[in-house]
Amino acid sequence: MADLIGWIGSVAFAVCGFPQAWECFKSKSAKGISPVFVGLWLTGEVCYVISVLMKFGWVTWMMFNYLANLVSIAVIGYYMVKDKKTVTRNH
Repeated sequence: MADLIGWIGSVAFAVCGFPQAWECFKSKSAKGISPVFVGLWLTGEVCYVISVLMKFGWVTWMMFNYLANLVSIAVIGYYMVKDKKTVTRNH
């Protein structure tokens, strides 16, 4: 039962970043997203992954959440960098 609850929570948290990542993908831009937010989110996810691996080893439902969030962060980060390059080229 605990694993089922863990999977439900993990999936819910994992999909939280997908709508924003999808919006960035559709619009080809990350305008309006704070780099500080993305940096803190990335730092938090990386620290959680390291902590869980060190303390519990590989816990599939936990890793699903963290790795899914890292995918969202990567997509958003890509468009943030792309936006910055576009602004730099236009000036």
